[in-house]
Amino acid sequence: MKFFKSLLIVLLLMVCGLVLIGVFVPEVDDQFETHIDKPIVQVFAGFLDVQSSPKWVGGLDHVERKSGFLAMPGSEFTLHYSGTETDVVYTLEVVEVVPMESVRFNLYNDKIEFDVNVKFKADGLSTDVDTYVQIKGRDFLSRAFIPLMKSSIMDVGKDNLNSFKQYEEE
Repeated sequence: MKFFKSLLIVLLLMVCGLVLIGVFVPEVDDQFETHIDKPIVQVFAGFLDVQSSPKWVGGLDHVERKSGFLAMPGSEFTLHYSGTETDVVYTLEVVEVVPMESVRFNLYNDKIEFDVNVKFKADGLSTDVDTYVQIKGRDFLSRAFIPLMKSSIMDVGKDNLNSFKQYEEE
């Protein structure tokens, strides 16, 4: 009987912890950098070519343009990811493009939202890419679990940036 009471108390504490996280931690963020041995013009153009992103984004099957012209501000794309158990669809909305300097975009679905700001800096004939990502849950449950999943989500982002680096340097 003591075991069940202890188990119940532990479960209640875990639920209370997740409720507190969901209420008081609205978003998590991270920043990562990479250096690409190609000129900034090529790297910037390659990053804005959303249609070629399935070649370097893990699990991305295909991209459909919903609105807008190329990857200019106001353009929207639908990204279709294949998962291990289900397929996931995200909407990518380009928010701001400063030529040869930065790109801001939102990637979201009904559960989660990523605000991404990518800055490019020329370093001779190579490019430094600095990426800032903010993750927000769109409902209470996803807000509660985002801090627990932060490292795995950010690892995927870092892997995709490294894949972009390899794709550009080939």
